[in-house]
Parts: sequence; structure tokens; C-alpha cells
Amino acid sequence: MPDLSLAARHVSKRFGAVQALDDVSLEVAQGSIHSVVGENGAGKTTLMRIVYGLYAPDSGWIELAGRRVSFANPRDAIAAGVSMVHQHSLLLESMTVAENVMLALPGLGIPPRSDVIARLRQLAEESNLHLDPEARVRNLAVAGRQRAEMLTALFYGARVLILDEPTTVLTPQEVDGLFRALRRLRDAGTTIVLVTHKLEEVLAISDTVTVLRRGRRVATVPARETDQRGLVRMMIGRDIAPAAARAEVAGGAARGEPALELDALSVNDQAGSRRVQDVHLKVFPGEILAITGVEGNGQAELAEAIVGVLGVTSGEVRLNGHRATGWSVRHRRRAGLAYIPENRMVQGIDASVNIRDNLVLGLHATAPYARFGLRLPAAVDSYARRLISTFGIVAPNTVAPASTLSGGNLQKIVVAREIAKRPAVLLAVQPTQGVDVSAAAFIRSTLASLRTEGMAILLVSSDLNEVSELADRAIVLFKGRVFGTLERRELSPEAIGLYAMGVAS
Repeated sequence: MPDLSLAARHVSKRFGAVQALDDVSLEVAQGSIHSVVGENGAGKTTLMRIVYGLYAPDSGWIELAGRRVSFANPRDAIAAGVSMVHQHSLLLESMTVAENVMLALPGLGIPPRSDVIARLRQLAEESNLHLDPEARVRNLAVAGRQRAEMLTALFYGARVLILDEPTTVLTPQEVDGLFRALRRLRDAGTTIVLVTHKLEEVLAISDTVTVLRRGRRVATVPARETDQRGLVRMMIGRDIAPAAARAEVAGGAARGEPALELDALSVNDQAGSRRVQDVHLKVFPGEILAITGVEGNGQAELAEAIVGVLGVTSGEVRLNGHRATGWSVRHRRRAGLAYIPENRMVQGIDASVNIRDNLVLGLHATAPYARFGLRLPAAVDSYARRLISTFGIVAPNTVAPASTLSGGNLQKIVVAREIAKRPAVLLAVQPTQGVDVSAAAFIRSTLASLRTEGMAILLVSSDLNEVSELADRAIVLFKGRVFGTLERRELSPEAIGLYAMGVAS
């Protein structure tokens, strides 16, 4: 048996009434790529945070190279050779990569800047993480920031590298580059633990896969001895039905009038920098139009301008034929626009209130849920229970705090609330980002069904497989402009990926 680099022994962790981990053991071989998969709430992130020193286990322990260890914080873990690259970069954007590395070094005995840069260049070459250590983080694309995080971890001497959802916003070409780097690191002896929901990537890169379900370890299998269907069965106990079949979209005049139209729309961000330039688009009833590209190319600002959070610098927004450019967010919603925001914890969920109040948000002051300004708890509770059942939200009851639910179930609350209003136009921004395979399949199937029922859907997604599966047309943004438009027959992750990197196909 290969030498063990990392092991968790009989680890349990509870948060209030929620048993996040229940007697979980995990063994990761030295110099291997080991993936940990499971539904949202299965315990993956909790386990990795215990390994990294962010949480202390209620019981059980962690071993490194056969020796029992206890980390009070991530600094202790890093000193012991365990580093974690988070889904969203923690680097300071105003600094260079090398300056970020030096910022976290101990106060005494800091090596000269030139030595740090030289060492980073050497690590970049050895690991295939091609990056200029003197580049400012704000000038790096998402893939570049990720490489910077990995280089930083290697500089600190990481022998165990934990990657949390590392490919969420990467193009297929960038994923290929990352996987080449990970294989080189593995072959050089680094142990890599990968936490992801993308099962096709798990099978492509992993040596071994551990499956968690509801806080317990279900199985650990060699990747070559399973497939996506097998992993799904282990994760949720059943197969997943594919999204509803797509009906052909009728052309031009047969579609009627657009439900949402943008005419020469330009948008500045909060700091006054131009993020969207001269975007034209039309979304018709019974159609899913996707806006895609590498994250950071104007998609977020475009969505916020459509919903009314950001003002429009020039151009127009029209909803159902009406000029909506100057309308408030509330006015747009009342006119039939629903919004699934990218940041569910900031814009989608009020974690301080219970589940039913989150589900009725936006309808809470209207009949039949209120009368004479007073809430009617029985009506609200009945409505919430219906949505919980319809959308498969895993919750102990309707009055549990929203903050006790997993990320996937919080996303289902947002999706359920917005769809239940039966809007004319649904703006769905990264609707499956960070959710497990079961929740993602449910959300995608729901969107496909709503299209069939005649809803106009604008899908903003950096998941190229999702775009290829769902969209009738796709617009690719690059540096805030429309760089390419793809019809249904042209859609593929590879074709979108080329446009997303600014390369004409």
C-alpha cells in the first residue's frame, strides 16, 4: 500500500442541530490526486476546513505522514505543509503576486524581494504554472489568479494541496492547462485533494475518489473503476433524469415580440470604470439565451444593470415592449422580471430570518399572505411547505433559520421563490454555481421546463457545459463587448471557450 500523506480518523462535527460529519475517516496516498465528492451538505467542505485548521473536530483527529497533528488555525496547517486554494481568490488585487507572498511571511528573516521572485519563477517553471510573479493581481484573469494562489502555497512548502472547486469559472482550455500542472505536481510528490461537483473532471484527473453522503463516508474507489453514473448513485442513491428535451426555437417573426431587449447598452461599475460596452440582445418567450464568458468580462455588471441595481451609462432596457431603463428594481419586478442573483448570501437570502420568510419574500405584504399590513402565518407556512416539497429543499421545518441550510438548499430557496412568481422574464445568474450534481440537475431541468411553458430566460453562466446543454443561443462577452454569438447548432464548450478567451473561431 502507498505511504499515506494525509488521513482523517473517525472525525465528527456538529453545528447546533446539524450533524455535519459523523465518524468520517479518509486516507490519501502520498503523491496522488484524491477527489472528495458529495451533495451540498454532505460534509466535504467541513472536512477540508478541519484538515486546514479552520474548524476543530468534535471528535477524531488528523494525521500527516502517520503522525497525529492538531491545528489551531490555518497558519499552523501551512507551517506543517498543508495549504488550501479557495474557490475565490484571497490575494490583494493592488499588489503583485510576489508582494502577496511576502505579505504573509513571518516578520523576521524575510528574504530579499529578488530572491522571492526568483524562487517563484523557478516554481512556476517546475510545476507548469506559467505566471509572472511581478504581475499585479488585478491584471490577472481568473486562471492566472488561481495559478498565483497555487504558487503561493508551493512557496510556503505545501506538501498537501487542497483545491476547492478549482475549475468553476475556467474555460475548457484553461482546465486542460490546470490539469497538466496538477499532474506535474503529483508526479513531483505533492499530494492533491480536490473538492468539486464536476464529476467528468473528477474522473479525468483523479487517482482515487471518496464519496460522502449526509455527513458519512459512503465509499472510496479508484477513479478508473467507476463512472459518472456510479458516482451519482453513491452520492444520492439514485440516477438523475436528464433535462427536458429542447424544442426547436422558431425563427424571427414567429417568436413574436421580445420579452427583454437591450439596445446599445453600456454600463460602468461602482468605481466608474466601463465594464459593458454597446451590448445588443433580444430574449423571446419560450427561449433560453445565454450570456457567457470567463468571469470578470462584464457579465455581472450587465445582469445588475438589467435588474436595476446598477445604472445604465447609455442605451436602453426594454421589458415586454416598455422602456424600463429608469425604472427601480421594484418596478421591474412588478413588470414581470424575476432575478436569481449570483451571490445568494448577499442578494438572494436573508440569513437572519427563517426559511418560510425567505420563500415568501416579495409577496410578504400581499394577499393571501398578509391582510391590512399584518402577516398571516398559516398562509405563509402553507406556501412555504408547498415550495419545499416541489423543489426538494432539505429542511427540518419551515421556521428553521436559513443560515442552517447547505449552499445547495439555499440556492433552491432562491430558485423556488423567483420561479413561483411565474415571471415573464427570468434572469438567472450562475444558477448552479457551487451546488451539487443533484441540485444542479434539478435546477437545469426546471429551467428547461419553464422555457417549454413559454417563459423568456436570460441565463448568465460561466459553466460552458450548462450553456451548451440549455441554451438556444449564446452570446459570449470578452472585455465587456459581444465577441461572438453562437446558434444552437454551433454550441459546444470548446467553441464557447475560444470566444471566451478572445480568439475568433
